[in-house]
Amino acid sequence: MAVIEVCVYIDDELLAPALLPMLEAKARLAFAGAKYFPTFDIGYTHIFRITAWGRSPAEAQRRSQRKVGRFYRKMNQVEGFSTIKLEKREDFIHSNHNHSVTYEIMYVIEWTGSRTQRPDCPYPEYQQDLRKLGIAPETAEVLALR
Repeated sequence: MAVIEVCVYIDDELLAPALLPMLEAKARLAFAGAKYFPTFDIGYTHIFRITAWGRSPAEAQRRSQRKVGRFYRKMNQVEGFSTIKLEKREDFIHSNHNHSVTYEIMYVIEWTGSRTQRPDCPYPEYQQDLRKLGIAPETAEVLALR
Protein backbone atom coordinates (compact mmCIF):
# COMPACT_ATOMS: atom_id res chain seq x y z
CA MET A 1 0.00 0.00 0.00
CA ALA A 2 1.11 3.52 -0.52
CA VAL A 3 0.59 6.65 1.52
CA ILE A 4 -1.23 9.35 -0.46
CA GLU A 5 -1.27 12.48 1.72
CA VAL A 6 -2.26 13.95 5.06
CA CYS A 7 -5.99 13.86 5.81
CA VAL A 8 -7.69 17.14 4.93
CA TYR A 9 -10.95 18.16 6.61
CA ILE A 10 -13.43 20.92 5.83
CA ASP A 11 -16.31 21.43 8.27
CA ASP A 12 -15.40 18.13 9.99
CA GLU A 13 -15.78 16.25 6.68
CA LEU A 14 -12.86 14.30 5.24
CA LEU A 15 -11.98 15.42 1.71
CA ALA A 16 -10.87 12.97 -0.96
CA PRO A 17 -7.16 13.29 -1.72
CA ALA A 18 -5.98 15.53 -4.54
CA LEU A 19 -5.34 13.94 -7.94
CA LEU A 20 -1.56 14.47 -8.15
CA PRO A 21 -0.68 12.90 -4.75
CA MET A 22 -3.03 10.02 -5.57
CA LEU A 23 -1.32 9.38 -8.93
CA GLU A 24 2.12 9.55 -7.27
CA ALA A 25 1.01 7.00 -4.67
CA LYS A 26 -0.35 4.70 -7.39
CA ALA A 27 3.02 4.88 -9.15
CA ARG A 28 4.77 3.83 -5.92
CA LEU A 29 2.58 0.71 -5.71
CA ALA A 30 5.08 -0.94 -8.08
CA PHE A 31 7.80 -0.90 -5.39
CA ALA A 32 8.02 -3.83 -2.98
CA GLY A 33 7.57 -1.71 0.18
CA ALA A 34 4.21 -0.46 -1.02
CA LYS A 35 3.11 -3.46 -3.04
CA TYR A 36 2.72 -6.21 -0.46
CA PHE A 37 1.73 -4.69 2.84
CA PRO A 38 -0.77 -2.13 4.17
CA THR A 39 0.42 1.20 5.51
CA PHE A 40 -0.87 2.36 8.88
CA ASP A 41 0.21 5.97 9.28
CA ILE A 42 -2.37 7.73 11.44
CA GLY A 43 -3.83 10.89 9.92
CA TYR A 44 -3.06 9.91 6.31
CA THR A 45 -4.97 8.57 3.33
CA HIS A 46 -3.62 5.38 1.76
CA ILE A 47 -4.16 3.23 -1.31
CA PHE A 48 -3.76 -0.53 -1.76
CA ARG A 49 -4.11 -2.71 -4.84
CA ILE A 50 -5.24 -6.34 -4.65
CA THR A 51 -4.99 -8.47 -7.81
CA ALA A 52 -6.02 -12.08 -8.34
CA TRP A 53 -5.81 -14.26 -11.45
CA GLY A 54 -7.69 -17.33 -12.60
CA ARG A 55 -8.40 -19.45 -15.67
CA SER A 56 -12.02 -18.30 -15.61
CA PRO A 57 -13.70 -15.07 -14.50
CA ALA A 58 -15.38 -16.95 -11.64
CA GLU A 59 -12.07 -18.35 -10.37
CA ALA A 60 -10.41 -14.91 -10.49
CA GLN A 61 -13.42 -13.42 -8.70
CA ARG A 62 -13.31 -16.08 -5.94
CA ARG A 63 -9.59 -15.55 -5.38
CA SER A 64 -9.94 -11.76 -5.30
CA GLN A 65 -12.86 -11.93 -2.85
CA ARG A 66 -10.77 -14.14 -0.56
CA LYS A 67 -7.90 -11.62 -0.65
CA VAL A 68 -10.21 -8.63 -0.12
CA GLY A 69 -11.90 -10.46 2.77
CA ARG A 70 -8.50 -11.09 4.41
CA PHE A 71 -7.60 -7.42 3.94
CA TYR A 72 -10.80 -6.21 5.62
CA ARG A 73 -10.56 -8.77 8.45
CA LYS A 74 -7.22 -7.27 9.43
CA MET A 75 -7.97 -3.64 8.66
CA ASN A 76 -11.27 -3.61 10.56
CA GLN A 77 -9.20 -4.30 13.69
CA VAL A 78 -7.27 -1.05 13.14
CA GLU A 79 -8.69 1.82 15.16
CA GLY A 80 -9.65 4.78 12.96
CA PHE A 81 -9.79 2.75 9.70
CA SER A 82 -12.43 3.53 7.10
CA THR A 83 -12.73 2.99 3.35
CA ILE A 84 -13.00 6.09 1.17
CA LYS A 85 -13.31 4.42 -2.23
CA LEU A 86 -13.28 0.91 -3.68
CA GLU A 87 -12.71 0.36 -7.41
CA LYS A 88 -12.88 -2.99 -9.18
CA ARG A 89 -11.46 -3.84 -12.62
CA GLU A 90 -11.77 -7.11 -14.52
CA ASP A 91 -9.42 -7.92 -17.41
CA PHE A 92 -8.61 -10.73 -19.80
CA ILE A 93 -4.91 -11.43 -20.33
CA HIS A 94 -4.46 -12.49 -23.96
CA SER A 95 -0.91 -13.84 -23.61
CA ASN A 96 -1.85 -16.61 -21.16
CA HIS A 97 -5.67 -16.64 -21.52
CA ASN A 98 -6.19 -15.89 -17.84
CA HIS A 99 -8.63 -13.49 -16.24
CA SER A 100 -7.68 -10.94 -13.59
CA VAL A 101 -9.67 -9.02 -11.01
CA THR A 102 -8.06 -5.95 -9.44
CA TYR A 103 -9.37 -3.95 -6.50
CA GLU A 104 -7.98 -0.53 -5.61
CA ILE A 105 -8.94 0.40 -2.09
CA MET A 106 -8.47 3.98 -0.92
CA TYR A 107 -8.69 4.21 2.84
CA VAL A 108 -7.89 6.45 5.77
CA ILE A 109 -6.67 5.85 9.30
CA GLU A 110 -8.01 8.78 11.27
CA TRP A 111 -6.64 9.99 14.57
CA THR A 112 -9.18 8.97 17.20
CA GLY A 113 -7.47 10.52 20.22
CA SER A 114 -7.63 7.17 22.00
CA ARG A 115 -4.68 5.90 24.01
CA THR A 116 -5.18 2.44 22.51
CA GLN A 117 -4.45 3.60 18.94
CA ARG A 118 -0.95 2.29 18.19
CA PRO A 119 0.83 2.88 14.88
CA ASP A 120 3.57 0.37 15.79
CA CYS A 121 1.06 -2.47 16.29
CA PRO A 122 -2.27 -1.54 14.66
CA TYR A 123 -3.75 -5.06 14.86
CA PRO A 124 -2.77 -8.17 16.89
CA GLU A 125 -0.95 -10.14 14.14
CA TYR A 126 0.91 -7.10 12.75
CA GLN A 127 4.41 -8.02 14.00
CA GLN A 128 4.05 -11.59 12.66
CA ASP A 129 2.94 -10.29 9.26
CA LEU A 130 5.83 -7.84 9.22
CA ARG A 131 8.35 -10.63 9.87
CA LYS A 132 6.86 -12.71 7.02
CA LEU A 133 7.21 -9.77 4.65
CA GLY A 134 10.97 -9.47 5.14
CA ILE A 135 11.12 -5.89 3.82
CA ALA A 136 10.16 -2.62 5.40
CA PRO A 137 6.73 -1.32 4.37
CA GLU A 138 6.27 2.20 3.07
CA THR A 139 5.51 4.88 5.65
CA ALA A 140 4.56 8.56 5.50
CA GLU A 141 8.29 9.40 5.42
CA VAL A 142 8.15 9.00 1.61
CA LEU A 143 6.05 12.17 1.47
CA ALA A 144 8.86 14.14 3.13
CA LEU A 145 11.20 13.10 0.31
CA ARG A 146 9.11 14.88 -2.35
